[in-house]
Amino acid sequence: MNTRTIKILTSLILLTTTTIVFTVQAKGNTRLNISRDENNTIVKPQWLTIESTNYYDGDSDDLATAGLGFTPLSTTKINLKQANPKQPTTQELRQSKLNRFIDTKTGEGTLFGYQRKTLTPLFDGKVAGTEVLATLKNKEETVGLLLQIPLDFDKNKPCIVAVPSTDSDGLFNAHDVQIRGLWGLRHNCAVVYNDKGLGNGIYDITNQRGFAIDGKTQTDNLLFKPDINNRERYVKAYPNRYAIKQLHSRQNSEQRWGEFVLNSIEFAFYQLNTLYSPDKTIKYNKDNTLVLVYGASDGGGAALKAGELDKNNVIKGIVAVNPQIVPYSKKIPASVQFGKNPPVKIEYQSIAQYSAYASLYIPCAVPAIIENNKDNHIPFADKYVFSQNRCNDLKQAKLLKEGTPEEALEKLHKYGWTPEMDMQLPYFYFKETVSLPYQYISAYGHYDITERMCNYSVASTQQNPIYYTGKVAPLKEVAFEQLWGLSNGHLPVWIGNDSTALALVNNEDVISPRRDFYSSSESKENIDYNSKGAICLYKKINDPRVQYGMGQIIASANLNGIKTYIVHGRNNVKQLPDYTSRAYVALNSQVEGKNSQLRYIEVENTSYLDGKPPFENILLPIDYYGEDAMEWLWANLTNKATLPESQVVHTKPRVSNNDITLDATIKNLVPISQSPNRNNVIKKENGKLTIPN
Repeated sequence: MNTRTIKILTSLILLTTTTIVFTVQAKGNTRLNISRDENNTIVKPQWLTIESTNYYDGDSDDLATAGLGFTPLSTTKINLKQANPKQPTTQELRQSKLNRFIDTKTGEGTLFGYQRKTLTPLFDGKVAGTEVLATLKNKEETVGLLLQIPLDFDKNKPCIVAVPSTDSDGLFNAHDVQIRGLWGLRHNCAVVYNDKGLGNGIYDITNQRGFAIDGKTQTDNLLFKPDINNRERYVKAYPNRYAIKQLHSRQNSEQRWGEFVLNSIEFAFYQLNTLYSPDKTIKYNKDNTLVLVYGASDGGGAALKAGELDKNNVIKGIVAVNPQIVPYSKKIPASVQFGKNPPVKIEYQSIAQYSAYASLYIPCAVPAIIENNKDNHIPFADKYVFSQNRCNDLKQAKLLKEGTPEEALEKLHKYGWTPEMDMQLPYFYFKETVSLPYQYISAYGHYDITERMCNYSVASTQQNPIYYTGKVAPLKEVAFEQLWGLSNGHLPVWIGNDSTALALVNNEDVISPRRDFYSSSESKENIDYNSKGAICLYKKINDPRVQYGMGQIIASANLNGIKTYIVHGRNNVKQLPDYTSRAYVALNSQVEGKNSQLRYIEVENTSYLDGKPPFENILLPIDYYGEDAMEWLWANLTNKATLPESQVVHTKPRVSNNDITLDATIKNLVPISQSPNRNNVIKKENGKLTIPN
C-alpha cells in the first residue's frame, strides 16, 4: 500500500465520531500505526478542486437525462443539434453524453432502470437536484469526480452510492448515470462518480488541444496533455494523430482504481456536510451514512479494489457487474470446477493477455464459426472475407500447425471461450479489434506515444461509411469538439456501425496507414487484418515492462467482510468468467474463509452486451441482475432481509414472433432467488469454486 492510499484511508477515518487506531501495511513492509483524535470540523481535502456547482429543476434540465426525459429517449434515437459544433456549450456536451436510446424491449423501463409505471407527463424520469463537478489533482494525474444530490435526498437516513465509471469512460457515461446512478437517486441517495483516472483524455497533437473536465475544448487545464519532444517533427511524420490518456499517460492508473473510489466517497461526505451542516461540524459520517459501491466492467473491478482497501468499514455493500479484475496469489491455491468437469487451477490471466489472444485468432476462426452455426445469423461474420490470409500468417509464424479456421477456433475454446460464445466473436473483434488489448498493454508497459508500440498510433480516419477503408484522414464529418460526447473511453470512436472518427491504425500498412480490419501488413494484394501487428502485440505480453505493470494491478480478493455481490454473464466474451469473477470468488473463499460475505451470481444468456440488436434473440441485459443484487443488499442493510446464496440463474432468451422480437418479461429475466434450487447453488469453500451447469 503506498503513501497516497494511507492518506486516503486516514481522511476517511476523520468521518467517524470516535477516536480510531488502525494499522496498515505500507511499501517496504513498514508497519505504520496512525492514531487520530476526532476533529469535528469540516475540512476540505487538499487534493480537491470544485469546478462547478449547478442546480437542475427537473424540468428544463435534470440529473439523469439532461432535460431530455425518459419518453423521448425510449421512443426514438434523438439527433441532437448543436448551435455551433465548433463551440458547443457545456449543457450541449452534457446532453450529448446522456443521449442514449433506451430500448424498452430489453426490460429497461419496466423491469429495471426507469420505472415507467411511476412516470407521468409531469414527471418523465427527470430528477431534480444539485450536481457538483470536481477534480482530484496531484503532480501525476487528474481524476474526474461528479456528485449528484437529488432534491429529495434523505437527510435523516443518508446514503451514498459510489459509481466508478464503466470501461475507460469518463464522467456522464449514460449507462452509469441512467442505470447505476439512477438506482441511487430513486432510493434518495447521493450518487458520486469517478473516472478512475482515465476519463475522455483525448489530445489533438497537431492543434495542441484537449478536453477539460466538463468537456470543453481548450489548450490548458486538461484531463491529459502529453509531453512530446520534437512535436513538429512528430506531426510531420504522423499527421492527424492523437494521444489518449490511458494509452499514453504512462501512469497505469488501474493500480489506483480503488483509491479513486475512496477519494470519491470522501468528496461526497465533504460536500454533504458542507451543504447540510449549518454549524460547519461533521454531521454525516461512516457510522450514520449507508455507503454502497455499484460498478460494472472496469468500474466493477474498481468497486472490488475499493473494498480491498477499506479496512475501516466505510463501505457497507458492493455490487460488481462483469468486473474486469485480476485475482491471483502464488501462495494460496484456488480452483474452479464447472459442472462435472475436473477442477482447474486458477492461472493468472489479465485482460491484456486474453484479449490479445482473441485478437490473434478470431479473424482466422470466423469461417469455422459460420460452419458450426449454419442455421443462425452471425452478426458481422459476412465482413470476414480474408480470414484465410490471417490463418496463413499464423501458420507461417508457427502459431498454428495446420493453418485452418477449425484449428484457430479450437485454440479459442481451450483458452476459455465456449461454443455458446462463438456467435459474438465476429462482432466483438470488429468492434474492438486490437484496440482493447492495446490500451491495457500500453498502460501496463508505461509506453510513451512516440514509441509507437508495434507500429500503431491513434488517428482520425475517414468518417464517410461509403467505401470506408479505415484510412487516416482529417476529421471532417464531426468536429474535434464533438468527440467528447461520442467517445466511451474505448477505441475506436464509432460513428454509426460502419465508420469511425478515431481508431488505432497500422502505421506500416503497405498502402497507407489504416485500421487493422482493412490493413495489409505483408502484401498489397492481401488484407490480413494486420497479422504483423497482432502477433507483435501478443508477444509484447512477455515484455518485462508489461509484466511489471500487470503485477501492479493484481487483486488480493480480500474484501474485509464487506457484503458483496459479483454478478457475471456466463457468455461474456470480453471479461472471461474463468479469469475474472470465478477466479476472484474462488480465491476469496480461501483468503477470507468463513468471514467472507461475498456472493456470486452467474447468469445464463448474458454477456457484456445488453441484449439489443443484433443479439436481441440470444442475449439478455446483465444490468437487470446488477440492479436486482442492489435491491437485495438494500433490503438486507435497511430491513435485515436474508441475502440469497450464490447461484446460477437460468434465463430464457427472447423469441421472435413474425420477425418481431417480443419484449422481455419476468419469464426471460428470471430474478435472483432468495432460496434457489439446490441444483443451482454455487459452492465456494477453501479456495474451490463449484459451479453447476
